[in-house]
Amino acid sequence: MKNCEFYKLINLNEWTVNQLNDYEKSRNFVLPEELRKKLFSRETWDESVKELKELLGEDSYGIKILWEQINLVLNYTYPEYQKNGISDEVFTATFGFISRFVNGNCTDDGKYKYDWAWWLPRQTTLQEFRIGSLEYEFVNTKGHKEIEVHIPSDANMKIEALCQSFKDFFSFRKQYFKDWTEAPITTETWMIMPELENFLPVDSKILAFKHLFEIDNVDYEQSWWMGWIYPGYSEINESLPEKTTLHRNLKKHLLSGKKFGIAKGHLITERLV
Repeated sequence: MKNCEFYKLINLNEWTVNQLNDYEKSRNFVLPEELRKKLFSRETWDESVKELKELLGEDSYGIKILWEQINLVLNYTYPEYQKNGISDEVFTATFGFISRFVNGNCTDDGKYKYDWAWWLPRQTTLQEFRIGSLEYEFVNTKGHKEIEVHIPSDANMKIEALCQSFKDFFSFRKQYFKDWTEAPITTETWMIMPELENFLPVDSKILAFKHLFEIDNVDYEQSWWMGWIYPGYSEINESLPEKTTLHRNLKKHLLSGKKFGIAKGHLITERLV
């Protein structure tokens, strides 16, 4: 697959495509083989992405590192998809991650910025896939396997779509990852926090997702939920928006001195409809 075909496949915006093409024409960078190997190892992802950024130098909009990562996708990841018989549909959905974050990150000067290079190795190394509404990451930590569910910003949160995603994933796992059929399916997100029962109406789509999981633990010290619920806000004060029911009820909760956080839970398959 050529770069131009990939850009079109994932619907990447025109400005970014032009910048990527310009970088490709003037590129004089050679990715060191040792660094390439590190980019494909979970244990060295963070270190290797940081090292790659340093080698590429000034890259205000993330164009250089985006091109280098896409180059790995097209020369390693896509051939692996084809070799294993994984469909182009799954490939396109999975790497739509790139355009989702780039196209949605328009700067004040009308340009676009890529700042998720730290996350993409999951997809590049075929350890995360998007199946329907949800993304599934295969995580093996010292022999302990679990499959972490991530909720994309554009996910269809209707209960029927969520359940179909899980069912389609079970088929995907059985076909391509037979050694993972017994691994628990988990999620770590604000969307299953126990307090949500008091913040949202009973017919809430978020609550429907939450009720598919049993909570294992809650961490009230985590604060990254702020960027998802209140994008652009980092402090808890009266300036927090009140555009939704969740906004209003959570804001009241927080301003009263109570905490919110991140919960981890596991899927109860019997709850799927």
